[in-house]
Amino acid sequence: MAKSNPSKKVQRAARTTASSKGPRERRELGFPLALVVVVILGVALVAFARSSRSPAASPRVGNDHWHSAYAIYDCDRFLPAFTSSADPDGIHSHQDGVVHIHPWNSSAAGDRADLDVFFEAMGARITDDEISGPGIGVLEAGSDCNGEPTVIKAVRFTRIDLDADDAGSDEPVNALGELYEATDTYTDDFGDVRLLGDLEAFTFARVPVGAEIPLPPEDRLQTALAASAGNLISSGPLTDLDPTDAPPEG
Repeated sequence: MAKSNPSKKVQRAARTTASSKGPRERRELGFPLALVVVVILGVALVAFARSSRSPAASPRVGNDHWHSAYAIYDCDRFLPAFTSSADPDGIHSHQDGVVHIHPWNSSAAGDRADLDVFFEAMGARITDDEISGPGIGVLEAGSDCNGEPTVIKAVRFTRIDLDADDAGSDEPVNALGELYEATDTYTDDFGDVRLLGDLEAFTFARVPVGAEIPLPPEDRLQTALAASAGNLISSGPLTDLDPTDAPPEG
């Protein structure tokens, strides 16, 4: 009887072990790798969908056209409106003290329709340290106002619902200002303040800490109301003006 070679047995056993372990190990490694690929693709698709969809909230692109009076208030007086009329995204002004809000694209619509879009179009800067922009210069917080140190604030004014029980609708209204009340006061993150509806009003102010901040002037409220009634309608983006351009003459 022929004797078996021990070395050949060891070689055959090694080959058998290698051939039996290889596919199983590859399967064990392949499954988690496939899961990782699926997760990465899923996250990428969700991110793409979120970035490409138009916000459902108002103001909507091509649907909503709002107007809000605004004013810059320094110490105890109103300053001129911003002089820029640039309009890259559809939230801008016609140098009239009114924010015209009709988004051209999703970057200025829905939840993204905020004062930061307006400030950028105006070439303006409003922080807790200063208010600056074309037509007003730089208003720094901390400087004196009648001997008192100042801070930067913004106030949102909202129109009163005359149909509400507590709105005092039995009293005659002699001015538009009587239809507004201060609803929100901001001391920082001014650019994140959302534009919530038609015929709001905003005052951006440098004032002493406890000073009362007034509603924008009556004529600006009138301009906003007339614009929302259809007397002033913008027809398309105006991108040829730099935010620092002076207002046209004449």
